[in-house]
Amino acid sequence: MTAHHLPPTAIATLLLAGLSALPAAAQPSAAADPWSVEFATSRQQLSNSSPDWTENAARLSHRWGTRHTSELGVAQTRRFGLDDEQLSGLLVRPLGERLTATVDASLSPTHRVLPTHHLGAMLQYEFAPAWLVHGGLRSTQYNTATVTQGTAMLERYVGAFSWLAAWRPVQTQGSSTSSTELRGSYYYGERSSVSLSVSAGQEAVQVSDTALQLADVRSTVLGGRHWLAPAWALNYEWSSTRQGEFYTRSGWRIGVQHLF
Repeated sequence: MTAHHLPPTAIATLLLAGLSALPAAAQPSAAADPWSVEFATSRQQLSNSSPDWTENAARLSHRWGTRHTSELGVAQTRRFGLDDEQLSGLLVRPLGERLTATVDASLSPTHRVLPTHHLGAMLQYEFAPAWLVHGGLRSTQYNTATVTQGTAMLERYVGAFSWLAAWRPVQTQGSSTSSTELRGSYYYGERSSVSLSVSAGQEAVQVSDTALQLADVRSTVLGGRHWLAPAWALNYEWSSTRQGEFYTRSGWRIGVQHLF
């Protein structure tokens, strides 16, 4: 069987394994963080009288050193009255003193509403002190369509703040469009942070359990992480997203993270 005929999930596994096997680039030594586990729940209301979207998720991660993290997750969701399960994985790996690679993938064995799978890759480069540029590509396969999305981001750190501007072109079902995002973050304490982002443009939108369309999207997201104790953190998010003329989706996500 040639690489061209490998299923996308197998390609994702090979990429994750290959990146993990690369030798670590020279970097300042850093003690590995403890393992981390998060349990989270979320609920979003839709303005078109559809049932609420809900999700319960668990995430296990470990930081092996500077810019070197691995993560596995499992989630159970309910959208449009249908239940789905999803497995996900992420690997962040330094490729040099200034270059970092990220590979992420997911698989839904049920995929009634969720994508059957996705595979994404991102490169981050620090081209000047406190200046970062990111570039990436993601392919997401739904039951009825494939969505290909690119990402180009510029990020700047100033004291306890960071600022990010992003452009995301997207292509699906023979049509192309794009969206933009602006985000600001504030870092306080040793590890706590809060961020606010706004985005606008056109994105691929789920209008029902069987239909995916490009539509005008306006979104606002407020989120952060607050450490309650050395080993306990509260992760939170509130978001409101207008999905064209189909519906507005608003809701929250709360997660409890523990280091061990």
